[in-house]
Amino acid sequence: RINTLDKTQQDIIKQTLWEWIKTSLDINEKPFIKNKLAQAIVQLFKNQYPENWPTFFDDLIGLVDQSMNTPRSDVIVDFFLRVCSTIDEEVVSLLINRSSNELQKNTLIKDTMREGAVVKLVEYWFKILMANCQTNPNIANKCLNIIGQYVMWIDIKLVVTDTFMTALYQFMNVEDLRMAATECLCSIISKGMRPLEKLQLIQLLNVPNLLSQLKFDNIDFEEQIAKLINLLGVELTSLCEDVKDIPEAKTMAYSYIQTLLPYMLKLLANEYDDTSSALFQFVTNYTNLLKQQKKIGFADIPNYQEDILELLKVIIAKMKYDEDIEFSFGEDEDEALFIEMRKNLKVFYDAIFAIDENISTQTVFSVVCSTFERINIEKIDGTNVSLNSSINASWSEAELALYLIYIFGESKRSTLNYEPGSVFYQMIEKMFQSSKFNKNINKISKYIIGIADRYTNFFEIHSQFIPNVLEAFVCNRGLHNSEIIIKTRLNYLFARFVKSMKVKLAPYVQTVLTNIQSLLIIQPTPITLNNLNSQSYNDLYLFEAVGMLISLDSIPLEQQSEYLGTIIQPMLNTIDEIISKSLYQMDTPKNMQFTHQLNHIIHAIGSIGHGFPNISLLSNNITPPWIAIFNKTLESNVVVLERLSDQNSIRESIRYILQRLIPCIGSEIVKFIIPMMNGGLLTKCSKNELTSLLTSFFDLLIHKFKNNALPIMNELLYPIVERVFMFLNQPANGTDDVISMFELRRAYMNFLGTIFTSNLQNILISDSNSKHLPMIMESVVHCTRDSADVQSQKSALSVLAKMVNVWGGTTEQNSIPGFADFIYQQIVTIIFEIIMKDGFNFQNAESLVVSFFFFFFFLL
Repeated sequence: RINTLDKTQQDIIKQTLWEWIKTSLDINEKPFIKNKLAQAIVQLFKNQYPENWPTFFDDLIGLVDQSMNTPRSDVIVDFFLRVCSTIDEEVVSLLINRSSNELQKNTLIKDTMREGAVVKLVEYWFKILMANCQTNPNIANKCLNIIGQYVMWIDIKLVVTDTFMTALYQFMNVEDLRMAATECLCSIISKGMRPLEKLQLIQLLNVPNLLSQLKFDNIDFEEQIAKLINLLGVELTSLCEDVKDIPEAKTMAYSYIQTLLPYMLKLLANEYDDTSSALFQFVTNYTNLLKQQKKIGFADIPNYQEDILELLKVIIAKMKYDEDIEFSFGEDEDEALFIEMRKNLKVFYDAIFAIDENISTQTVFSVVCSTFERINIEKIDGTNVSLNSSINASWSEAELALYLIYIFGESKRSTLNYEPGSVFYQMIEKMFQSSKFNKNINKISKYIIGIADRYTNFFEIHSQFIPNVLEAFVCNRGLHNSEIIIKTRLNYLFARFVKSMKVKLAPYVQTVLTNIQSLLIIQPTPITLNNLNSQSYNDLYLFEAVGMLISLDSIPLEQQSEYLGTIIQPMLNTIDEIISKSLYQMDTPKNMQFTHQLNHIIHAIGSIGHGFPNISLLSNNITPPWIAIFNKTLESNVVVLERLSDQNSIRESIRYILQRLIPCIGSEIVKFIIPMMNGGLLTKCSKNELTSLLTSFFDLLIHKFKNNALPIMNELLYPIVERVFMFLNQPANGTDDVISMFELRRAYMNFLGTIFTSNLQNILISDSNSKHLPMIMESVVHCTRDSADVQSQKSALSVLAKMVNVWGGTTEQNSIPGFADFIYQQIVTIIFEIIMKDGFNFQNAESLVVSFFFFFFFLL
């Protein structure tokens, strides 16, 4: 609003404020009042300087001079520094968006200040700094901060003088001043300059010599110094590129980096991660520089090996968990931060591998082997050394060794060598020799299993280690783990391992089943009705793995059937007990444990079946004996559905098991489909369930059985269509309902399209369904008219095209009564309606589809 005042009004405000500052401003005034006062003065300054207030800085400095050696000295000096800082914020700061007029005005102010005022200001800042450095650190720190602000845009020679730099370096050993002094030095280093001038400045500052004299005795100060080293390192690595064509300068830049590296490594290894992280950009730039040097044979850094060796050692050490972190697979905040830092360290680790794979490989090998050797240390009397022993490796060291093996293959650029005696082979061998010490620790078992999952090719070659892997899976910290999040992940990894190693696992099936037998018993678990309908089961991968194990090709079919019966029969007994005793009727919305148990069992059996081979792949078209067990299961499921068909979770479970048993029992499943559909799977399904049936189950059924599916689909066609019409004719309530309507309609159109694609169209004209055909055809035409749902419209047009292709012929064999009239009265009409609409655009992709169908019909 100051621009709305004329000069006289502004002068009155200026004089009033100035007089109040000189006589009445209190040192104990609240900081925000002092800041607002400084902002008011600076707004006047911006409006009047230099034209109407050319003496601003003389007046401001005069205030300081007049107050010297008076009781008001501190308050005036404080005000002076606040004004100086605010000028930089209001005139120079790049963080504020400014208009072109304001930028032009600010440039004039800066240029005018550079002509004379800045010299005086720097002189007074230094004078105030030296007067207060021992008695008033608050004022001294403000001076240092302001110098850091202004050095970015004033002549650096005003600041970088022998007198000031000597004082600044002394302040970096003064506890109350060293943070601000370091920040000021960072500002000096980061000033924009030409490359050679910047290099000369860095040489002049001689920061490594300064670092050698500092006391690293404070967490915050160490982090501040890390930021200084990082800034200097980033500047130097950039300079290496900028001066690459100037040999002397290039040598100087590389030499300086070498001098700085020990200090970078020291703070990168700091126990506090914030300090280490402050150096990450320098590490990134340095490793990128080495990658470039590799292309020219490290011509500028001939002794790089020692440096990257030390850097890799520090990076590996920083990858180690802190002993005090509560391990929770990333759920704990501290652990999550560590995991994020470890990801960044992994980037550096990979970079060093890319620079020199040989050094990196040997370093990792040395760390891993020395760790496992210490794990295996035994006392003279033969008893094991405690995990807490200072001699023995700690859990975090063991975890680190396993993590290094886990990531080893990712980092190597050459092919991983699995041969006996290779580095990787030796590390795996030592891992399993040592794992007996640590298999009961979550952090350890996680990586043993992760390694087995990642390097399955190794275990296919060296199957002698498979028992060790399986032992890790079935131990207390493996599949028996009490932590759900860990257990769920391990179930998944177990299934992956079994799938990858099928041909090698037959000798261990009985042992594995014995060790996980307790995990295959499904107990009732309290659960509310709301949670029941959205429940997911964390052990389905385990049951799928069991299915894969007991159906291995090398196991006789009779033995497979025996294994399956041993596992499934207790589940069927539980189902029979719950149904025969009507235990499910004891369930309440607050506790649906018996319904939940039924769901879990049905899902488990479905997952076991999913692990079995496709029946079509079995030799000699034999009927394996285990099919009878799955048939018995489905018979039991029919009864469950009859009793609990009102429960959508039960219907979902039945759909789940049907879809997963189709491949392994083949046409045997056909006899159960009609009873289950009529028993509630179709007759009581919701809108979303019907969509799922159309897109997943019936589509799978048709593609799997083709013509053999014709009797089933013939019987189910009208009930399906009737159910679809019932939902589509209901009013939509809200956006979600509209979306689900669209999804159902698309599923319905795709379902009809699948019938034609699979040559099952005769079910539409069968004795039981022909009377419904006009209604079905009309529903397809209706979909083509709804341009709001383009996907359904395209699918409907596709169905019409298929109808015309099949029934639009002139021969009596292909045509059906009345279809020719349907083509000309309905299909042709709707095509013209679509392309004549105002919004129709031939350039639009959807419109092109419609155009294609238009020409297709007339070609017919």
